[in-house]
Amino acid sequence: MRMKKSIIALFLAPAVIIYLAIFLYPTLRTFAMSFYNIPALSSRIAEWKFVGLVNYKDVTSSTYFIGSVKNVLGIWALGGVLIFTFAFLYAAILTSGVKGKNFWRSLIFLPNTVSAVVMSVVWLQYIYNSSFGLLTSVFNRLGLTALANIQWTDNEHIYYAMIMAFSFGSIGYFMLILNAGINRIPGDFYEVATLEGASPWTKFFKITLPLLRDVFRTTLVLWTITAFNFFVWSATFGLDDPHTVTPGYYMYQKVFGMAKGNSVLTDGAFNVGSGASVGILITLATLLASALISRLFPKDRLEY
Repeated sequence: MRMKKSIIALFLAPAVIIYLAIFLYPTLRTFAMSFYNIPALSSRIAEWKFVGLVNYKDVTSSTYFIGSVKNVLGIWALGGVLIFTFAFLYAAILTSGVKGKNFWRSLIFLPNTVSAVVMSVVWLQYIYNSSFGLLTSVFNRLGLTALANIQWTDNEHIYYAMIMAFSFGSIGYFMLILNAGINRIPGDFYEVATLEGASPWTKFFKITLPLLRDVFRTTLVLWTITAFNFFVWSATFGLDDPHTVTPGYYMYQKVFGMAKGNSVLTDGAFNVGSGASVGILITLATLLASALISRLFPKDRLEY
């Protein structure tokens, strides 16, 4: 028995060491940094100035941070509705016996294989381009001049344009998870429902959705983590536009601000400790949201 425990500990040791070095230590260091005023990321510990909760107070009273929180909550809500609506739709279609489902599944998942930076540039420079963009060309051909004349990257539309572009690139990932969940549901349930005269909608709402409860909970947690850590699309679409700032990008500007003295996003103050406090707040918000989702969707033991 003691030999078995030693072997288990031996095999677990590399994973535990890597976890402590790559995740736990940086997290604890970031937490400690959030209580200090740190002029630069390369500053020595002797240069840190303890300020207590001042960083948290400054961040939570910043209009730009509050705006970034509103932005990310909108991304979570609006993006979540878009992504899960289409993910459920595609997953249901692909498990309905449609021909060429492997091809369609690969096609829907294809955007997930492209770098987020490349995808965001494609949307900005091609699809949303007001002169020769895809949307402008399509709407002009359809005679929808009002839609064709929309400036998708102006202050009024860029926030929603960013959400649509991001959602397009995320549907395939969640569709794949939901598709796997539907495939594990025994076909006998659907056959019995068909014999009873149940419609496709009835089977979806009475069989598929209830039996996907655990899978949906998992995908919702994954989506929450993704949305709360929203960064690449915000950095590519908005840069200094407050309409697209998220806490992740606000934190980046606080720590690595590209132009010192730029007061648009950073309130004129670059402070690594302040950026660390934003990172801690994002972590706490993600943990809290995940806990609430777990309470709202308790895990049920399902046996088929």
